[in-house]
Amino acid sequence: MKTAYTDPELEQLLERFNKALFETDPMNTCCQENDNYDEYERIAATAVNYMVKGASERDAIEKALVDSFDDLVTEDKVDQVFTASVMKN
Repeated sequence: MKTAYTDPELEQLLERFNKALFETDPMNTCCQENDNYDEYERIAATAVNYMVKGASERDAIEKALVDSFDDLVTEDKVDQVFTASVMKN
């Protein structure tokens, strides 16, 4: 799946979130081992959409992960992705 935004800033944000999710693999999907870079792309796009609606970056990441993984999401996993995302900025 390839999500496309017409706004370059949103496209960059999507890429940054997707890369942070791929590199941290917070839900242990083995995306790195399987070289599945777009494993989390839908979640990254959801996080971008939450930010468009006014959520902070961290809250957007958390909401997007919870949408897909519900109570399996922990604060530590969210913080791990958020920190990786900020480092990419």
